[in-house]
Amino acid sequence: MQIRPIAITRLQNIKMHSNETFSVRQRQDSFECENRFLNKKPLVDRKIISQNQDINEFLADFSRKIFSDTSMANSLFNFLKDGYVSFSSNVYSNINNPKSAIAIKLDEKKTNVQNCALLEEYVKQGVGVGINFSNIAHPIEKIKYINSYFKYRQSEVNRPPAGIALLNINHRDIMDFISLKDSESYDDWCFDLSVVMDDEFLSKVDNDSEITLDDGTKISAKEIYIKLLNSMRKKGEPAIIFSNDKDFICDSCAASKLNENEGLTLAQVNLSRFYDEKNKKIDYNLLSQASNILASGLKNIAPDGFISILGYQDLLNKMGYIYGSKQSLELLEKCLSIINNQATLKNIRTCISPSGTISRILKTTPSIEPVGNEYATYWSEIDTMATAQKYLDGGISKTINLKSYHTIFDIDLIIRACQKNGIKGISVFPIQ
Repeated sequence: MQIRPIAITRLQNIKMHSNETFSVRQRQDSFECENRFLNKKPLVDRKIISQNQDINEFLADFSRKIFSDTSMANSLFNFLKDGYVSFSSNVYSNINNPKSAIAIKLDEKKTNVQNCALLEEYVKQGVGVGINFSNIAHPIEKIKYINSYFKYRQSEVNRPPAGIALLNINHRDIMDFISLKDSESYDDWCFDLSVVMDDEFLSKVDNDSEITLDDGTKISAKEIYIKLLNSMRKKGEPAIIFSNDKDFICDSCAASKLNENEGLTLAQVNLSRFYDEKNKKIDYNLLSQASNILASGLKNIAPDGFISILGYQDLLNKMGYIYGSKQSLELLEKCLSIINNQATLKNIRTCISPSGTISRILKTTPSIEPVGNEYATYWSEIDTMATAQKYLDGGISKTINLKSYHTIFDIDLIIRACQKNGIKGISVFPIQ
């Protein structure tokens, strides 16, 4: 993923008053250049703010909605407008309904039309959906129908609908599910595919054993696994989620397991902003303060919310660390331990989400991806994910990019290493 550089010509001057209002000097600057740390364009594109609306005024008003206490609102505003933290675009869009994704269980008895009617409200709100189809006897037709409906609605809403379709490894239609996209273009799909794999499956592969599907049929575990590896190498799908829960449901990016009808509300910490250029070190005290105020704000609007991170590669670049090195892993561990501690104090959970839109707003690198890093290997990415997973309540939504010379044997190694290291899921993408 390449981040488009934004030319910054002038800084916005901001004055903070001691009373309960924020005063921001208005300028006629280009909307891409009115804040040193923030890019307003993604918010304009999502129709969250207008082109001529000042982003600092918007964030000031937003902070007052989060906190009635003036001091807390001021603190949050400063962290937001200087790019230290952010909320997801869905929170900015609708603070009263801030979910960016929701987990759903479909009723087997409902028709396709009825299911789409159920999903319509989420399509209108730009909320992604995660659906486990394992309770459906014949899910392929339903997945295709709902996907077609999402494609039909794509051009009619501000945020194109998206989802993740999950199926247990022992479902009777698992082979058809694995090959669902084999002959189709990515452009035809709004849904990603993921297989839910239990702890015993790989052992059965190694022992050349059979597994019993949910309709009583027996099939070679190795046959399923080889088909899965070949599909991942060819199309990058399905991804794998490690879980023994046959009813596992997650958000549309697989950042965290959720309960039925539970939504995912996200806030983010931008690690790159906590590097002190003058002293050439990270300001961990400031990171703790920012994490605390962010967790407090998130709790006010979504007590079951999640804090994620971004800007990791940006931070490594500033410090001169190589992605996946011992120094980089120790750095990630310390940062995440601080964030997790502050989140836990507020009963807020942690995960790692893709953060594509927010990374553009904050002008930094997304998630924990090794952006533009020629030293990154899939082993360094696995080490990074394994380090992060220790400090997360949820999962890690991240894709490992495969080089053209990587084979299904590499994918097998990746899958097994992720399971061994307690990583909750893995996806790969083949780069030709």
